[in-house]
Amino acid sequence: MKIISSINNHKIKYLKKLRTNNSFRKKERKFYVEGLKEITLCIDSGFIIDSIYCSSKFNGILETNSLKADYIIDNKIMSQIIVRDTEGIFGIFNNKVNEISSTKFANDELVLVLDRPEKPGNVGAIFRSFEAFGFKNIIIAETNLDTYNPIIIRSSLGAVFKLNIFKLTFPQIKNLLKREKFKIISSDVDAKIPHTKANLKEKIAIVMGPEKSKVSDDFKKISDIVVGIPMYGDVDSLNLSVATSIILSESVNQRKIS
Repeated sequence: MKIISSINNHKIKYLKKLRTNNSFRKKERKFYVEGLKEITLCIDSGFIIDSIYCSSKFNGILETNSLKADYIIDNKIMSQIIVRDTEGIFGIFNNKVNEISSTKFANDELVLVLDRPEKPGNVGAIFRSFEAFGFKNIIIAETNLDTYNPIIIRSSLGAVFKLNIFKLTFPQIKNLLKREKFKIISSDVDAKIPHTKANLKEKIAIVMGPEKSKVSDDFKKISDIVVGIPMYGDVDSLNLSVATSIILSESVNQRKIS
């Protein structure tokens, strides 16, 4: 165990850059995880630890959970690294790549496709809901969004580690969904068919559009049905994570009834 007591330590500069810089994380093939619960989920999901850091007052908590710190960081320095004031523990993990070619889909599989998502906080909230409802496979289309962005990890409460997440282009997604015989259901705020009228207990791929616009015409053209969520107030749209959760909840309800 090593002790870091200087803000100018090269390790501190490295950690700050890893936490804040997407391109640096990609280059290093590592990511930053803050919080004991999230670290535990990450380990349980098969990710390989590079190193664990904590402040002196949290070292006992690590040991109680059968974990060992590689570095102890001075409390004042720790406060300049961590995002949450209540946490004095974080870890660095190696990336894990999911290969969709080796994924087997069930006959009633529900795959979520996020078309060009933009906001890490919304994506993390979607991951949290998706895992909570018991689903597993998510495809992210045409995006540079970093799956292991600390905001995504935090807003998903670590659910990101429990999911199979694939980043693909539209042609790759189209070929996959057609080959695997998924029924494609896109969501659109202007759709005339309510989401409750669609059969959401089949082998389906639900496509949700980006926050600032709608599902792309490319996805609409290959969709079997386009649905919307009925709204009765003056507001004419919903937050992406909220809309996604409503449709996922309807699917769970339909599957329970069957």
